Amino acid sequence: MNALSHPETTSREPVELPPVAVETPADEGGLGKRGIAHTRIAGDVVNRATANLPDKQRSAIRRFHAYYVEHELTTRELGALIRVSGVTISQVFNGKYGAKLDAVVKEIDSFFALEDSRSEGRKLPFIETDLTKRIWQVCNAAREFQKFAFIFGDSHIGKSTSLESFRDAHNHGSTIYAYIPTGATFTNFLYILAKPLRIPLNIPVSRLRERIIDSFDDRMLLLVDEIHNVIRPTSSMRSLDCIEFVREIFNTKKCGVVASGTNVFRDAMEKGDLYKILGQTKRRRLCTLQLPNKPTQKDLNTFAAFYGLPPSTGAARDLEKKIVEDEALGMWLTLLRSASKIAFQRKETMSWEHVHFADAGMKALESSTF
Repeated sequence: MNALSHPETTSREPVELPPVAVETPADEGGLGKRGIAHTRIAGDVVNRATANLPDKQRSAIRRFHAYYVEHELTTRELGALIRVSGVTISQVFNGKYGAKLDAVVKEIDSFFALEDSRSEGRKLPFIETDLTKRIWQVCNAAREFQKFAFIFGDSHIGKSTSLESFRDAHNHGSTIYAYIPTGATFTNFLYILAKPLRIPLNIPVSRLRERIIDSFDDRMLLLVDEIHNVIRPTSSMRSLDCIEFVREIFNTKKCGVVASGTNVFRDAMEKGDLYKILGQTKRRRLCTLQLPNKPTQKDLNTFAAFYGLPPSTGAARDLEKKIVEDEALGMWLTLLRSASKIAFQRKETMSWEHVHFADAGMKALESSTF
């Protein structure tokens, strides 16, 4: 998983942004991307403004707001994409639009239909397996029943990929994905969580904490990945603040929560300090999904079929088994992609021979001396 850069915690409290969610004249003039400071309409403002809208309107507006933030647009530039004014966009985002939203939402849907068709060919392939189906079922159930669920399994089994793919498929303001990095402090975790919620970071931590909680509602789902990273070889309980905060969001906002991590977290929850903290949550959980310690042969066959290969046999099966057991699923998928590229460059139909050739090439790189 790619690491994010996070602001360093200092003893000096940053100045809080004004509570009024409007853009400055500089931003309305379209100069924001060229370094002129401005106040951007924050994600928690939009979440609160759309909390009671029908699902279709709520999803469209939140997705359009995410596009506005990710592409560093002004409201005027964003409005031009759907042929409305920047003022209209500001009113919609703030929940102040007096007219019916149907026409605006229709234009937003049309915009994204075109965007999606243009970007389809640029997306990395997502291969659906039995494992991802089971993880998605847990995610859907946690959101529907507003419950807490756990997913445990060894590293590199496919947990994060499955959760991220679920987020991408439901990323219209209803699903928030965050992870706990190694050695994370509570402040680090708040910064990571604030990013998908599109909340500015230059506010006091106490206020950021409140705004994160206020961004959630009972129709949302929070996915917390790499949760085992709260476990540290120390007697300090400060590392568990992240877990307590997730539990507070769940208890306060009644949203669904899926916490995913390795079996280290499972063991600590069963008999360690986490049992004292999560005992009540554990008893009231929706379910705990325990994943196998390696991909099933059926899922490995699914990956092979995606690249036009039949199920592995003989030497190919031995190679598949060795790499998955010694270096995990990620390396095996990398090898399949490399073999696919070799076959494409040779203008040949991909076969297991290309996979063996790709493996030999990687071994040659590893054995090279400089």
